[in-house]
Amino acid sequence: MKHKILLAVALPLLLAGCFGNKQEVQKPLGEPVAEAPAKTPFPEQPPVPAPAPQDNSGMTVLSGSKGPVQQVYGWRVQLFVSGSIENARRVAEEARWKFEDQQIYISESLPYYKVQAGNCLTRQDADNLKTRAKVLGYQGSFVVEMDLTR
Repeated sequence: MKHKILLAVALPLLLAGCFGNKQEVQKPLGEPVAEAPAKTPFPEQPPVPAPAPQDNSGMTVLSGSKGPVQQVYGWRVQLFVSGSIENARRVAEEARWKFEDQQIYISESLPYYKVQAGNCLTRQDADNLKTRAKVLGYQGSFVVEMDLTR
C-alpha cells in the first residue's frame, strides 16, 4: 500500500519536471570575436648553427645560460645498455634509488640506450664508483671516458 501511494506522488512530480516550462537559451550579444591570424609554419630546413668557438688551448667553448662554458672531460660508469628505451628508463629509475648521491643519465646512441652514473673528474673516482655499482648488482658495469658538459 505504501508503495502505491509513493508511486502515485512521485510519478506526477517526475512528469511535471520532464515536461515543465523549458527556458530558452539566450544568444550572445554583440559581434563574434575575431580569430587570431594564423601563425607561419616552421621553416622546412632548420637554421645551421654556427661552429662553436675554440679558445687558445684548442678546447671548444660552449655557451651556457650564465656565459661561456668549457668542455670538461671525465668519466662515468656505464651500468646498462638496451635496445629499448622503456628498459633503459626502468633501470635508470632503479639506479636513482640505489645511487642517491650520483646523477644518472640515459644517453641515446641508436640503436642503443645507455644508462650511466656519475660525473667523475678522476679515473680513481670512476673506478671507486664502478666497484660500488658491482656491489649494488650491476655486474657488467665499466668506466667510460666522455665529455661531461653534454
